[in-house]
Amino acid sequence: MSVARIASVALAVLALFLPASAWSQDQAQPETLSQGFIIVVDDPGRLASESQPIYIGTNHGNWHPGNPVFKMSPRSDGKWQIILDKPEDPARMQFKFTRGSWETVEVGADDEQIANRTLPTIDPSAYADGSRPIFEYSVPKWADQLPGAVQQRGVEDTTTELDVTGTAMRLQLIGGAGRAHGIARDAIVWLPPGYETSDQDYPVLYLMDGQHVFMKQPNAPAEWHADETATELIESGAIEPIIIVGIPHSGYSRGDEYLPAELHDGVEPSADEFIGWIERSVMPRVERAFRVKTGASYTAVGGASYGGVFSLYAASKRPDLFGSAIVESPSVLSRNGYMMTMFAAGGFNWPDRIFLGMGTNEAGTADEATDLNDRYVKAAQKLEERAVESGVDIKFVLGAGQVHNESAWAERFRAALVHLYGSEN
Repeated sequence: MSVARIASVALAVLALFLPASAWSQDQAQPETLSQGFIIVVDDPGRLASESQPIYIGTNHGNWHPGNPVFKMSPRSDGKWQIILDKPEDPARMQFKFTRGSWETVEVGADDEQIANRTLPTIDPSAYADGSRPIFEYSVPKWADQLPGAVQQRGVEDTTTELDVTGTAMRLQLIGGAGRAHGIARDAIVWLPPGYETSDQDYPVLYLMDGQHVFMKQPNAPAEWHADETATELIESGAIEPIIIVGIPHSGYSRGDEYLPAELHDGVEPSADEFIGWIERSVMPRVERAFRVKTGASYTAVGGASYGGVFSLYAASKRPDLFGSAIVESPSVLSRNGYMMTMFAAGGFNWPDRIFLGMGTNEAGTADEATDLNDRYVKAAQKLEERAVESGVDIKFVLGAGQVHNESAWAERFRAALVHLYGSEN
């Protein structure tokens, strides 16, 4: 018998033991199935509960860690399940499991941060009958099980020594907005080199998501390195000395405080209330405790993602309060671009100066994200155009290859500080 004949017979025999789908070369993403798909996850440590259910934090939900749309349901076998319809978002789904906040996001068995999950490709012919593919996962650990992790909602560990370059201290704050009204949190106030030996007053920059500005938290992949960058620029004379105040987000209610509109289900938009809290509670405390120049010309606000949306909104709504803004990777495409339409249409008194940063890969590096990445870039360009038309001194930096994370924002922070506080200004 010839070699070719032997191979043919072997393949025929093998085919008897394999499903037809195993021979298909036409693989597809599950997100393209009209009937949707099912995700199941096991929580061996049984930390998830009725009060802290498991959610899917995903780019399809603008990375909201506690979006009710992506809330999973408990099963009798102890696992959690969600049935998802075909996504409207054409981008490939990236996700992580959480218990409602990024403080309780999944981590690896060795306490390491893990990459965003994606769904494996499938043979669509295997589901031609309308059945849904099922994808099963397991979470070995959660971020709040890590050493030094915080058990309270959204606030960094206030007992840990501040590991920063230069001088920084905590300033206790009470209150907030939306469902975070009345909570306690500590702002981190960073002082410029020479503060202790000087009697001068300094401009102040208020940054959102303050727990990630100066230090890497156990549940986060990176930090902004604001202290190192500001120290280097001040000591080299590239920028004037400034004070930086990191206001921590409130965890579950982060979207409430930062968003002026219901961009996602489950959010109670309270950005105006949050602006009022900063004006009436945070700024007076900072001004009493530190030598701060007052007035919009010396006061800036900044943030990324939801924090970027808030910073642009706050500086546009209250230019009498914030004269400048750092707007990083603003999430302006949710709800069919509602925020983009709001900003582009005008109706606001824009601040004097804006730094706008956006990466070319905000939605990820997969081929399926190309269209959404292009839309984010075009949105940023439209914002720049609108600001220029309004006479704003704006600098737009497009980060080639940069994604939606702290590392990208840290890399662009130098340019942001130089634009707002450069010695040439």
